[in-house]
Amino acid sequence: MKWFRDALANRAFRWLEATAIFSNTSVWILSLVSGFVMETMTRVPVLVTLATAMTSLTALASASVSGAAADIRDRRLVLLLAKSILFSSALLLTLVALLGALTPATLLVGLAGVGISMGTSAPSWWSTVTSLVPQRLVPVALSIDSFQWNIGQVAGPILGGVVLHSGDTAALFGMCSLLLVPLLGFLAVWRGRSELRLSTPGSGAAEKTLGAISAGWRFFYYTPALRSIAARTMLYVTPAVALAALLPLLATRYLHATALSYGLYLALSGLGALLASVVLPRLHGALHLDVLVALATLVNALAVALLTLFPHVYVAVPALIVTGAAWVWVTTVLTIATRDRAPEWVRARLLAIYYLVQQAPYALGGIAFGAIATFLPLRTTLLIDAALFLPGVLLIPRFGLPVVDRRSQQMIVRPTITAGSHVDPEDGPVLVLLEYQLREQDVEEFLSVMSQLRLIRRRLGASHWGIYEDVTEHGRFVETFIVPSWERYLRQREHYTEADEAIEQAARSFHQGPGGPHVTRFVHPDTAEAARSRSSWRREMARLIADPFIEPGSREEDPGS
Repeated sequence: MKWFRDALANRAFRWLEATAIFSNTSVWILSLVSGFVMETMTRVPVLVTLATAMTSLTALASASVSGAAADIRDRRLVLLLAKSILFSSALLLTLVALLGALTPATLLVGLAGVGISMGTSAPSWWSTVTSLVPQRLVPVALSIDSFQWNIGQVAGPILGGVVLHSGDTAALFGMCSLLLVPLLGFLAVWRGRSELRLSTPGSGAAEKTLGAISAGWRFFYYTPALRSIAARTMLYVTPAVALAALLPLLATRYLHATALSYGLYLALSGLGALLASVVLPRLHGALHLDVLVALATLVNALAVALLTLFPHVYVAVPALIVTGAAWVWVTTVLTIATRDRAPEWVRARLLAIYYLVQQAPYALGGIAFGAIATFLPLRTTLLIDAALFLPGVLLIPRFGLPVVDRRSQQMIVRPTITAGSHVDPEDGPVLVLLEYQLREQDVEEFLSVMSQLRLIRRRLGASHWGIYEDVTEHGRFVETFIVPSWERYLRQREHYTEADEAIEQAARSFHQGPGGPHVTRFVHPDTAEAARSRSSWRREMARLIADPFIEPGSREEDPGS
């Protein structure tokens, strides 16, 4: 409990989590109970599962942009925008229900706004929560965040079930709107943001949004550990989402649930998640990440299989508690793994990509299982789902989760490089050459290290990379890489971490001779100044073509002057 007290000692963290309980209760009502609302309007399985998956489906559209904005802008403003969209969506559903115009289509539109809000919020939220506590308390902070999130998962369905029991959907959505007010108010008045590191000052702030998105995806693609985390996420989430998507059908057809009892079933998953979030900080330090994920995956598969084979209330209660706990274990562990592998300058973007990887199978998998349930019996579909958990365990040797020392992800200060006065920041592309002289017995080991250095150069912004050996002298190698501009090259140098520096020094250690490898930097003669001159020349030529009798460099007199 001391860990929890230490994390909650931060006043801003306390207020953020306290107000978020009300907001997340609203989100759980909208995203989960809406599936039951849809089931009362239509019994088409695809539409019922689409109501559950719609929030995840539309979240995909906003997560990448919001991740980039969270790295280069004030994260408080991103969160305020996201929660305002959520409030507007809940208010829209309230008005539609009051007017008697609630249909499957209008319900899906409102849920789409909820999903856009969630996709916009998630990267900034995770970055903010983990920025408010010391590094050693990050797993605890995420557990507290998961705890309050799942308080909403318990309270939301119960409140939603009670209100739905009266048949008043307008009151349901109106309650969701009111629950969002405390968090909106806190975000509106929050001060001291620079001290709390809610924005990212420095050169990163100069990045354009599209360039920042591209840099995030490039970093992800050239980091094998992050690709492994993404694969493990998809292998777990795809089967895990099936029970959530098909629960409205299972509850009404086999468990004979009413609106109130359905809310209680959903609350059981939240109860399991609450228990898991309390236990997880201790397990995180005692067990390897792969072991935690494997255990949770197997237990989840067993719970789904038992609930499918024996669809009775006495089996449903423990099964739903177990699946809720397994979900929190796996997603929190994968979030921590992603964060630990992400340097500060690109962290929100990588968390946004992780969110996309998590939500894509959540949305598409739910729709797919709904389509399968249209043609196959519901229980057969869920048995297939239970079997699909096994690849996530069997492929652990192929996609092992990284255990990273966070200190190795700290950025380092590299020597300043001074260019001539003829080079502008936007000039480029820039060609960098490093010449190595090796002993013959070191060549194979050197090339192995260079394969790791290649990934570093590429994920930090190099558009091309190569290693070449002199045809006349064995052991003389030249490393080359190209960066789009001089400004991008200088920014690339600012983003090296201690782990990156260690690999680069390992490559340099093979060089034989005085000093390190010889480094040469070239800028393409197609400089910004030349481009401006060319543009001026093209405009001049366009005028001459339009009227060949105009003297070069002259302009027609304005008749009105």
